[in-house]
Amino acid sequence: MKFRPLFIFGLARSGTNLLARMLNRNPSVTIALDPFMPLFRALRNAMVSHHAPNAVRQSFSAAAPFQDFYFHPDGPTLLDLILSGQADIPLGEGELSDLKPRITERTALTSSELARRLGSLEGENYAQLMRSGLNIIAQMSPGARWVGCKEVWITDFFPLLANTFPEARFYFIERDPRAIVASLLAMAAQNPTQAAHVPSYLRHWRKSIALTRRFQDDPALKERFRLISYERLVGEPINEATRICEELGIDFTPAMLRLSEDGWRGNSSFEHDGQDVYQNTVNRWFECLPDRVVQTVEFLCSPEMRLTPYFPFSEPKPDKVLSFLAEANQNPGSWRSDSTDPLADFGGELIRYFFLESNELSDESLVRRCFLFSDTLNKIRLAGR
Repeated sequence: MKFRPLFIFGLARSGTNLLARMLNRNPSVTIALDPFMPLFRALRNAMVSHHAPNAVRQSFSAAAPFQDFYFHPDGPTLLDLILSGQADIPLGEGELSDLKPRITERTALTSSELARRLGSLEGENYAQLMRSGLNIIAQMSPGARWVGCKEVWITDFFPLLANTFPEARFYFIERDPRAIVASLLAMAAQNPTQAAHVPSYLRHWRKSIALTRRFQDDPALKERFRLISYERLVGEPINEATRICEELGIDFTPAMLRLSEDGWRGNSSFEHDGQDVYQNTVNRWFECLPDRVVQTVEFLCSPEMRLTPYFPFSEPKPDKVLSFLAEANQNPGSWRSDSTDPLADFGGELIRYFFLESNELSDESLVRRCFLFSDTLNKIRLAGR
């Protein structure tokens, strides 16, 4: 490769599009927008098929969305499988011909030209397929020094990608979960077909907090990535863009902040006066998010919020939280990663709070089902003192 790989991760509605488009305005960078979700899902399924215990493999559904891993007995096993996985798993017979149309269909949502080019993907295993994909993206911008993609939902693939691409750099963008939910609900109000399952989003949010803080403690990983605050990115765009350019060894260009010159009008669910980079929607959730929704967000996320700059403001009332969980259960959107039983999941949330209040750590497997890692629970306890 004549370039270095660059990956941007985060939850949907957290600012990944903004960061990717800012970088794409620099002539030294080219970032594809969400082209490889089908590839990562197929890789996950291949890891389960090749390496999961037989009981886990038999109960696993290859059609399942990316998981948050909370509460399910197999959750820690599946998470560990991905975190320790390798990308050199061979493709199954006919798998490449099956993957190509799914990848090109998803890529066509943002770039018909890249979608056409990705029809020439090749490789005998997933690592080769990823390299082939990056080389094709590089062809879209000859001379780019950094080439990669932004993807949502795949934070747990970071160690695998870091191992596959030792020369790669990674950025994770995170945002206040209340602002993410406000954006989700505003988007659904404009277009009901875009309705999403809020509890699943929130479980993925706290999963990303647990994972990124764990990566920060890993000597082999912590120098390979940086967390970027959405709020800081939109509040200090010149400073943040300049810092990223310095980290990548490229020159900052003011064009990085003139996103509308490419015809992009932003990805916000709210009005923003046509500005290229805007911060007037950062705290919009204060005005538009119903109290019971705020209480639900903070009930599900406040432990992990202790590890971030985002602070809870409410005293969640169980009846309001249960009411919203039941409502969300009736309109889950196109995917969900919870158990589909709001009462059972609410019980799991209560166990999380039991561990926080009791200092109990005797059941390691249960701790992991509630917090993904025991050291995450320990960090939350320390942050709460």
